[in-house]
Amino acid sequence: MKVTKWRMGILTTFGALILSSGCSTETSSYSPEQMINNALEEEENPNYYGESLMEIYDNGEMIEKMRMKEWRSKDGKIRIETTDESEKDKVIVVNDGQTITTYDEKEKQATIIDDKEIIEFNQPSPKEQANAILEMIQETHEITSEGDEKIAGRNTFHLVAKPKEKSSLLGKQELWIDKENWMVLKMYSTSGNQTSKAIYTKIDVGATIPEKKFALHLAEDVEIKNLNELNKMKTVTLQQAREGLDTPFLYFPEENGMEISTIEQDDLTGLVERTEININYNKEDIPFLTLSVFESPKEEDETYTLPEEESVTVRNHEGSFIDMEGFRNLVWQEEGLTYSILIIDPSIPLEKLLQATEKMQIVK
Repeated sequence: MKVTKWRMGILTTFGALILSSGCSTETSSYSPEQMINNALEEEENPNYYGESLMEIYDNGEMIEKMRMKEWRSKDGKIRIETTDESEKDKVIVVNDGQTITTYDEKEKQATIIDDKEIIEFNQPSPKEQANAILEMIQETHEITSEGDEKIAGRNTFHLVAKPKEKSSLLGKQELWIDKENWMVLKMYSTSGNQTSKAIYTKIDVGATIPEKKFALHLAEDVEIKNLNELNKMKTVTLQQAREGLDTPFLYFPEENGMEISTIEQDDLTGLVERTEININYNKEDIPFLTLSVFESPKEEDETYTLPEEESVTVRNHEGSFIDMEGFRNLVWQEEGLTYSILIIDPSIPLEKLLQATEKMQIVK
């Protein structure tokens, strides 16, 4: 399955993978499972300042390089400064506890999120994000210890995790975990034909961070937009969806026990600018599938291939299907539109779904 770069979203900084601070005796006697369990058991998030480097490779060729500086406080305040390889284009993200502000210096544009629920959802602690990754590795990968290594002047355990199944969403993972603080100081991650490498070149755990670091003062000529107001999803009818998309589109009619539960129109702006229609279907009052429709991009974005991609023919068009770890998705393009079916009911075989697409009808 080809996945465009925008669908992957903006890359999470390596700081999101850092584990909480704790205390431990420096030793190499831990098994891989004990190392992970110790990391998962730590509870507090430390103050820290870090500098890190991220590199993205596609089929072995580096396609992106970023440098980051980050300041994080125990109470969840964050400042992250990201630059490209030239170190000329800088993006600053500041979470002061009340709002998240993203400022693009080159474009002189800033977006602000001040909805508390959105902030909480989009700003999980480093521990929460690290725990999710480590728990996934425990369940899906064979983990071995590859000895010790120094990263940013600190002693680390080196773990290598290889997927048990070829269809694993996460491919091979390598983690270097600080022996004293159980922090991930270096990580290599592979997914499909794409590999990301992240390493702290400097880390100061327990750093004293002045409060002014979590304040961002914007010049008068900076264009400021409230993200809460930019991306608003609304419930619509089929005809309203047709008007919002401004073109006829295909949908599944309500038959054979399948019923439309909601139809949502999402008018996206920012990194992705388009109108997307999402039709949610139930069967016997249980979520069945979601059909998403949007205008196909005029120019192909960077793509990478997820593991176990299967090329399929959908309504005489080239499409792709992926089925891994409970994520089942069918995608194809037709008449200038991209159709994506997220299959919720695990009992639906691909063959039956392809047959159902032949009976789709047009909303004119």
